Amino acid sequence: MTAPQRKEFIEAEEMRHAWSEFKEFCWMLAGDPVLMPFKDGEPDWQSATRDSLQKVNHWSDFTAADIPRLAILTDSFDRFIGKGADVSVVTLWREGTPIVQQIDGASCDRAVDVIREAIADDLPLEDVYGLPLADKAAGPQDPPLASTSAPANDNLSPEQAIRLRRIQADHGGEIRGSTLFGAKFDGVPGQVFFVDDEMRFVSGRRVSAPVIEREQLRATPFSLGDPTAIPERDWLFGRHFIRKYATASVGPGGGGKTAHSISEALAMVTGRPLLDPDGPLTKPLRVWWINAEDPQDEIARRFHGAAKHFGVTNEQVGGRLFTDSGRDQQFVIARQEGRDLKIVEPFIEDMVAEVRRREIDVVIIDPFVSTHEAQENDNGAMQRVTAAWVRVADEGNCGVELTHHVAKNQGEVTADSARGGGAFKDKVRSMRVFNIMTQAEGEKAGVDDPRAYFRVDFGKVNMVASGHSQWRRFVSVPLMNGRGLAKTGDEIGVVEPWKWPSADAIAERAASARAAVVSDVPAETLAGVKVRLEASDYKADQRAKHWAGNLLIETGIADGREKAKAMLAAWVDAGELEIVRMKDASRHEADFIKPVAGV
Repeated sequence: MTAPQRKEFIEAEEMRHAWSEFKEFCWMLAGDPVLMPFKDGEPDWQSATRDSLQKVNHWSDFTAADIPRLAILTDSFDRFIGKGADVSVVTLWREGTPIVQQIDGASCDRAVDVIREAIADDLPLEDVYGLPLADKAAGPQDPPLASTSAPANDNLSPEQAIRLRRIQADHGGEIRGSTLFGAKFDGVPGQVFFVDDEMRFVSGRRVSAPVIEREQLRATPFSLGDPTAIPERDWLFGRHFIRKYATASVGPGGGGKTAHSISEALAMVTGRPLLDPDGPLTKPLRVWWINAEDPQDEIARRFHGAAKHFGVTNEQVGGRLFTDSGRDQQFVIARQEGRDLKIVEPFIEDMVAEVRRREIDVVIIDPFVSTHEAQENDNGAMQRVTAAWVRVADEGNCGVELTHHVAKNQGEVTADSARGGGAFKDKVRSMRVFNIMTQAEGEKAGVDDPRAYFRVDFGKVNMVASGHSQWRRFVSVPLMNGRGLAKTGDEIGVVEPWKWPSADAIAERAASARAAVVSDVPAETLAGVKVRLEASDYKADQRAKHWAGNLLIETGIADGREKAKAMLAAWVDAGELEIVRMKDASRHEADFIKPVAGV
């Protein structure tokens, strides 16, 4: 250890030791630890006021050089002598006899005397003077406070001890005997003790008042009974939206989440199966659709476009749809204040009140990221924000749907693709993921523009078994709100249901595509190919050196391996060629392509 380190260590030990003894002195004088102002190395009593004293909470709040400045601030003397509520007395803690002096309030020599007497007797101020003690030498006094004396029996029952410790955990202080000293309620310090098994709080500024205890944690016994008596889960729509829970839909930007939620909202408020043509009519729900980013006129365009496409009328909506924009009202449930994330409790209260007033069944929030200021890679913060929306669902007796983006450069979207920490995924009850159709899927399904199609999968479901993918597609709907030559006006992308083609339909389409590959090949050219295939052994595996496709490439019939592969498959489909299992020159069995006999 170096000399500076040793010096620093000695000073730290000195401060710890001083703090330990000083705290005992503070307790004895029922006061708060402070630093006394000094001037020219001496205590500056002229400038000493409550405001000039520096509060100390830990030994690290002062230095070794500050030890002579340590002092105890004792106030509210009507606790002890029945007067002096505005009196403040400072005791300078030092070697030798402590200096005691009043700094604030009307002159009260008795307050200074009781401090000196407690020091002389080496007894706690509380024990010497009790609560309260009339000062007979000071003249007329106010009548004693009712029900403020500590109980005569200093023994606590086990249950009382637990209750007192619970108050100590919430409000601080130190338990001595049957009393909790130094507990703070609304910033006011005082004592808590039992009067007729009721906890009371008393301070210099507060007459004895009942202490409100937080509800004690209790374990509830469980007994198996009749399962038919358990209330059924209150599913609201599509085995995804459920009352009293938060759910989520996750996908890339522009992937259909917003448009899909609009079609769903219209389906919910009308009770019509707009996204499931074969589905039944359902009970109409009341939906509050909130977009935290788009203006209200853009929200109106989108809903009008979807309503026009599905033939939804205002009478069918029936006043059950509510829409709002984050540009007109604040929908922020958590704000960052410095390093702290604060849940906006007034917003939750207002949100729940409006949900209950309007009897909302489903609240849709789009997008989730615009409702908070939390760091998305902070799991703890994301858990708190999502839990706050769960509170809205629970206290509002509704379902809350949160639409959320995925992290950049994602391939196949899964429940783990949601942007930010995994706490979001873990907190919601059901999560759907949106994936845009790939080019390969588009070719297989036979669609011209794969990006106009997407599928919806349950990425996380812990209340119902996951089903098959649901496919959707965008259609463009003109609002006819244009002026002049542009009569069509705004074009709105509306999401509608789409079914993946059947296996037979896909196979038929693929066969037609393959047939088209060889439709312009002359008959004499095919005849020449058959002669060459019959005369030699050409394999069906394109990895083989003597692959049949090489014959087509070498003769110029095909301009590449993919084209050659497609032509061979087309002629096999047409019955012109076939795959024959036979032995090669090395006596190993392999698949060869030969002309069909008799053709």
